Amino acid sequence: MTEKIVIIGNGMAPGRMLEELFEKAPGRFDVTIFNAEPRVNYDRIMLSPVLSGEKCYDDIVIHNDHWYASHGVTLHKGARVTEIDRQAKTVTSANGITAAYDKLVIATG
Repeated sequence: MTEKIVIIGNGMAPGRMLEELFEKAPGRFDVTIFNAEPRVNYDRIMLSPVLSGEKCYDDIVIHNDHWYASHGVTLHKGARVTEIDRQAKTVTSANGITAAYDKLVIATG
């Protein structure tokens, strides 16, 4: 039986956590991510070189759309969570997406 994990935030910490979970317990977790930003996980430390033109955005992407799909992760981009119902174990985003969880990770930076 898989456990449902919902992650709020999609920075470097949850990305690394998922790499570990998928390596140590493949198939154990059904993962849903709510990311307020409209994009995939990227290296925020490298934003300055992107803004200065030394690098392009694709150079700093950590996990692309293919990575999420190949690991069965549901990624809601541009979906800011506005409600957490701890009794019902659900989260709801501003655009009306609701997901149930067994475990909730809040990693908004």
